[in-house]
Amino acid sequence: MRKNIKRIVTLVIVAFVIFTTVPIASASSYAFNYSTNSSFITDTIGNKFALPYSPFVKGNVFYVPLRATVESAGGVVTYNKKDRSILLKYGNRVGKLTLGKSVGTVNNVPFAFARELFVIKGRTAVNVYFIALLFNGKVKLRRDICTITFYPIFAQKDALNNNVVLYREPKRIVSLAPNLTEILYAIGASNKIVGVSNYSDYPEDAKNKPKVGGFFTPSIEKIFALSPDIILVARGTPLTVINKFKELGSRIYTSDPHTINDIYNLISTVGRITGNIKESSMLVKKLRLTEKSITEKVKNISHKKKVYVEIWNKPKMSVGKDTFINSLISEAGGINVTANLKGNWPMVNSEYIIKENPDVIVLLYPCSKKEIEKRPGWDTINAVKNGNIFIENPDIFERPGPRIIDGLITMYNILYGKH
Repeated sequence: MRKNIKRIVTLVIVAFVIFTTVPIASASSYAFNYSTNSSFITDTIGNKFALPYSPFVKGNVFYVPLRATVESAGGVVTYNKKDRSILLKYGNRVGKLTLGKSVGTVNNVPFAFARELFVIKGRTAVNVYFIALLFNGKVKLRRDICTITFYPIFAQKDALNNNVVLYREPKRIVSLAPNLTEILYAIGASNKIVGVSNYSDYPEDAKNKPKVGGFFTPSIEKIFALSPDIILVARGTPLTVINKFKELGSRIYTSDPHTINDIYNLISTVGRITGNIKESSMLVKKLRLTEKSITEKVKNISHKKKVYVEIWNKPKMSVGKDTFINSLISEAGGINVTANLKGNWPMVNSEYIIKENPDVIVLLYPCSKKEIEKRPGWDTINAVKNGNIFIENPDIFERPGPRIIDGLITMYNILYGKH
């Protein structure tokens, strides 16, 4: 029974410290306001963040406390006593300063200070323009008042056409789909995962992550208790669940890939969300090269084989044109006999399959070849007559993640490789 539930969930997937410091904004920017008369930062929507001392002006330079300002915006500050250096990280941007020196950098862009960095009340004071450079923001000065306007590190519509805006890199992520969990691991962001869906079972370490419920009914209480910065979901998660998270103020990104290229784009998007841009780019490049090695071989195939993929047998279900499994069949040099049927996961009858007479049958659920051979009339099908019935791991075909290229390789080997 549990296996059947898992299969059904998989098929559907195929088909909080909540961010109070930097909220989801309908506008394209978010601002911090400073005043030399206050030891608080006030943001665009009225939140207040305490500073160890009030900002001040010295030598026509507006100074603010470094650590308190960066951490209030969600950044990270690390001090190295050995060389007196200060490493700053805000989203995908990295800055470096050294006490006693008058030059710093942000993403390798130099910044010259009017004077050497100095410390007040045990806290480093820094030129507000350097903070703006780290935040990729703009500064507006009005005598004793200063405003830094931030711009998002990520702003994109998701599969539900919702605007998802991030002003800082999330540190705590909940993944509600196995393919998204696999992507997070593959790009080196597993340390940010604080919760996963029940069927997130790859790689092996994913089984050790806290479970937050099933695909249909994730536990809102468990997820809320984990204080995620963002929740990654696959289209098919009930809208009632998604809307409930929105009501609670959670950030959600919903994905719905239909082709192999969509999967590449999803990997890149998750990389941008987590700040693992380099890692996700390298992974996509590697996957594309493997994909190309297969498609180059396919160019030399003159007679392409007809393929019937069955993803479930009660009732018989196959794959339509607008699916990544169809893309796998096509790129591996096959012809999907159910591509012209309506829907992404069409139900089929034996008469149709017998008529189409596929050369190869691929089963993506627990089954046996004998069960297929015993189906009335199927002994006339070429795939059955020639023994070309294959039972494969459904995850490498049905999960829109990095292992989809393993599915492509497997499909090519089934069709034209050595068995």
